[in-house]
Amino acid sequence: MHKFATTVLAIVMISAGARAYAGYEEGVKAANHGDFETALKEWRPLADKGDARAQFRMGLSYDEGRGVPADSAEAVRWYRLAAEQNDPDAQNNLAYAYSTGEGVEKNDKEALKWYERSATLGQVWAQYNLGVRYEIGRGVTQNYEQAARWYQLSAQQGHPLAMANLGLMLTEGKGVKKDFPLAAQLFRLSAEQDVDIGQHNLALAYRLGRGIEQDFDQAHFWYLKAAAQGYAPSEHNLGAMYEQGLGVEQDYDSAMKWYRMAAQRGFALSQNAMGLMYVRGLGVPVNKVAAGALFMLAANNGNSLGAQNLQRVQQDLSPQDLKRVQALAEAMIDPDQMLNELDEYLNTISA
Repeated sequence: MHKFATTVLAIVMISAGARAYAGYEEGVKAANHGDFETALKEWRPLADKGDARAQFRMGLSYDEGRGVPADSAEAVRWYRLAAEQNDPDAQNNLAYAYSTGEGVEKNDKEALKWYERSATLGQVWAQYNLGVRYEIGRGVTQNYEQAARWYQLSAQQGHPLAMANLGLMLTEGKGVKKDFPLAAQLFRLSAEQDVDIGQHNLALAYRLGRGIEQDFDQAHFWYLKAAAQGYAPSEHNLGAMYEQGLGVEQDYDSAMKWYRMAAQRGFALSQNAMGLMYVRGLGVPVNKVAAGALFMLAANNGNSLGAQNLQRVQQDLSPQDLKRVQALAEAMIDPDQMLNELDEYLNTISA
């Protein structure tokens, strides 16, 4: 099975502890109780006088629309004032704004600059976000060593996504020496913080016995945890466990249930797996038109196995059935309608 990393750039939505100003502290207390109007009354005078923490809080208020109408441009203005005074949280959020183009024109060079300044000051999200940029090569030359370095710094502060991504780099030997046991430890720490990627990769480690003793029950347990959050790769791997009878009783109905959930999310491996079940008649009647449509959908989503299987099944279909495959695949393109269109077709031919 495949393992997947999520490289999500994130924005800090909470700040560090209160600073010396009593008014700032009162604002924090009010905000923690949901009284944002009072919080803003405390923060705004301080922010106007140049207090960086209050300026950051003002930016966050406009960012979230708490106590004031949401205004991304105004949020950026306050973030910049605080960032220029070396407030690391404001620097991270200003970098995020440049990264997404929210409230300011998108600019990867500026985003990188502010992420680096924030990360150097120890801001945990900035360290993670910088790791992401180096890993995928966004706004900077791809550099796995640098990515691993920043993930490690962030992970040392307890960032669960950084733990998961560093675990993947340790698994694959990207920028670091392969270390399966350490990767498994990081996946566990991430999983225990309810991060779906960590849960999925911990399950995968248990399933393969990679860096940890093989345990299909534990694999099933952690796949379920991630699947409960809608994580398609885990839904797919649950389907595979039921199809193959790995640690569970072989059950094609359960396999198809999990494949369908992942396939509807656009997960091409599950679309291909469903097609194979219709070709082989595993828990469902053989139907090569349905299989062909699913293979075509998987192929269109970039899955090479789907493309290969489509070529094979096309050899067994008449010109009329080939047209049906095309029509059904087109009807299934919309993820919200995919299963409805498939079920409608199957019900039509069985009537």
